[in-house]
Amino acid sequence: MERIVDCKGLLCPQPLILTKRALKEVVKGEILKVIIDNATSCQNVTRFLTDNNIEFKTSEADGVYTLTIITPGADFSPKKEAEEYCEISNPKTVSYIVQITSDFIGSGNEDLGRILMKGFLNTLPDIEELPSEIICYNSGVLLAKKGTDTAKSLLKLKNMGVKITLCGTCVDFYGIKEEIEVGEISNMLYIAEKLTSGVKVVKP
Repeated sequence: MERIVDCKGLLCPQPLILTKRALKEVVKGEILKVIIDNATSCQNVTRFLTDNNIEFKTSEADGVYTLTIITPGADFSPKKEAEEYCEISNPKTVSYIVQITSDFIGSGNEDLGRILMKGFLNTLPDIEELPSEIICYNSGVLLAKKGTDTAKSLLKLKNMGVKITLCGTCVDFYGIKEEIEVGEISNMLYIAEKLTSGVKVVKP
C-alpha cells in the first residue's frame, strides 16, 4: 500500500507538518512518498526523518524531490516537534518593516488603491529583499480577513518567514476578530516600539 503526501508549492513548516501527520496515520510497513519541490524543505524533512531513525530514500527529477519512507507505524512519536526542524534558508529576509495603514494605496480613488494594494502584496514575495515584518493597522487589518486575496498573499509571506502583525484595537474596531486568517494581534505599545526601534520602515 502506498500513500503520497504532495507538498509541491508549500514552504516550511508545512511539508514537515504534513509528513509528521502522515507518519502518525499510516500503518507499519506502508510506503509513504513525500513530494517536495524545493531543496530547503527537502533538507528539513530529511533531518527530521534522520533524527527520528526513520528509513527513507531520496530521488530528484527536475527540481522535484521524492522521499520514499518505510513507515514506522502509527505509534510513531517524534523526538521533537516537526516544526523545530524548519530552517528557512531564505537569504532575502532583511531587517526592515512594511507599515500598512490602510486597505488601499494612495490618496486618490480608493477602488484603484485597493487594486494597487493587492498588486503590492502579490509582488512582495518576488522582490530581492523581504521585510522582517508587516505591521497592519487602521483599515490595513482588513487585508487579513479570511477569503480575501490579500490574506492569501499575507499567508504566503508568513510562510516565507515574514512576521505579520495586526493592531488589536483596529481588529476590534472593525469587528473582524473571528474573521482573521493570518497575523498576530498585538497592541499599540508593541507597534510603537517596533516603528521607533531604528529599523527601516517602508510604507506603500
